[in-house]
Amino acid sequence: MEEDDKKKHNLTKRGLQVIGIILILGGLACTVIGSVNFFSSIGSGEIPSLFWLLMIGLPMLTIGVAMLTFGFRREISSYVKNETVPVLNEAGEELSPAAETLSKALKEGAADTLCCPGCGAENSAELQFCEQCGTALTKTCPACGQSVSAQARFCGHCGANLNE
Repeated sequence: MEEDDKKKHNLTKRGLQVIGIILILGGLACTVIGSVNFFSSIGSGEIPSLFWLLMIGLPMLTIGVAMLTFGFRREISSYVKNETVPVLNEAGEELSPAAETLSKALKEGAADTLCCPGCGAENSAELQFCEQCGTALTKTCPACGQSVSAQARFCGHCGANLNE
């Protein structure tokens, strides 16, 4: 059954391609004839007799291009993918060092500061109290005696629950 579907799909694609080319050629011919007739009649002062071909040719041309595009959709998509992926990979390689540097700087900056649990102000990690509101930035673990962040729920040194 899958082989039949593939044959139908390829037949439909080929039909769209052939009909698209025929419509493009017919639309182009009608558009050219209608345009030449229109512009030549303007110069001579006559009424254009084949102007209606222009009105038929332009939609035919548009429909033909659409059908041809649908007929070659897989090929167009594959081409675009093959052109785009290497560019994206190159951009990723060029941006990777900058992203790593930024990430490292953010981690180092976060390690050097403490956020005040009272007012939310950034304070140097070596301070014991907030410079803005005076709230304690650290507390001592009752189990091991190590200094931990005032916001910590568990001691990072021994794992003791600090909310008991």
